[in-house]
Amino acid sequence: MDTTKQSDFASDPRMKLNEQTGKWSFIGDDEVSYEYDENVGAWFPMYDEKLMEAQASVYAVPGVEETVPIKPKEKKKRAATYDLQANNEGEVSKRPKREPLKKVVTSVYVTGIPTDVTVEEMKTTFSKCGVIMEDLETGEPKIKIYRDEQGNSKGDALVSYFKEESVPLAIDLLDEAELRPGQASTKMHVSKAVFKEKEIPAEEKKKSMTGKAMAKKKIQQLKRKLDWVDEEGGKKQEKFSKIVILKNMYTQEELDADPTLLLELKEDVREECEKLGEVTNVILYDKSPGGIISVRYKETESADACVLLMNKRFFGGRQISAEIFDGKTKYLKSGGGEEDEEAEKLRLERYAKWLEEGGGGGAGDQTP
Repeated sequence: MDTTKQSDFASDPRMKLNEQTGKWSFIGDDEVSYEYDENVGAWFPMYDEKLMEAQASVYAVPGVEETVPIKPKEKKKRAATYDLQANNEGEVSKRPKREPLKKVVTSVYVTGIPTDVTVEEMKTTFSKCGVIMEDLETGEPKIKIYRDEQGNSKGDALVSYFKEESVPLAIDLLDEAELRPGQASTKMHVSKAVFKEKEIPAEEKKKSMTGKAMAKKKIQQLKRKLDWVDEEGGKKQEKFSKIVILKNMYTQEELDADPTLLLELKEDVREECEKLGEVTNVILYDKSPGGIISVRYKETESADACVLLMNKRFFGGRQISAEIFDGKTKYLKSGGGEEDEEAEKLRLERYAKWLEEGGGGGAGDQTP
């Protein structure tokens, strides 16, 4: 149901349209001007000078304002104070205790709603006066429609807001208003909710306190877990941003034909990449297809420069590609597991045979 059309506001004598801003406003019973925000779909107080002065007077503290001199505290021992007026029996009574602070009420009680009303319909109407509280477990809006034993609506409901300021606003705007415009039978009465203190048995009170403690502990655990995930994710992302993946650097046939190529490639790549910054590690992934070599830099800026220099560059007659490691792709290399040990053994045997056959072309060749 849409009750935010300009025609609805225009028909209400309390509403005024600001032609310069194009926004609707009205003055509540508390003499505060409210303005409607179309993006949020709710009314908000307009902070004029009068309102700011009223708020400042509430928070005025002696000794803090420049116009109020600070009075030094006198160090005196505390003495018990008694009421000078004695009661009829001649007893002297102690000064009465301060009255407990009144609980903040953020709910409104609504009557006159139709029997087929839904929570969503109530939310659409009452959310125009502020943010409605949500249930911590279900996430549903805290709108309680009172029903009888058969599940039929009794015609009244309780709507709980997130802020106390929404209560008088809802009363000003929605009291005696029609939930469904044009249907006089849906005229509502909205008032501030009144709660009565209930006596809770000791056992139930203990269970309630235990449940609250457990819920608080659970929320803290979730927050810590979320912080840990974010922190770890940030560290890993920073680590990955320093690793460059070079592809199409060699073929498996070339490695099989020349056992020394593995070391030569790593040395050549390190020498070329160190021109851009300090290299901490170079790995050749001979167990993965695509001729993969990774280069780890000490600084992120060096890795970015390497990608710009090496990407689409020709190496050994092939065009290679360079990119920052995504942190997800798994690359394999020799050196782990029985299968990798067997492959490394065969590689060493081929290298020994290559040496025996005079590989390298002469006595000047160096072993790895």
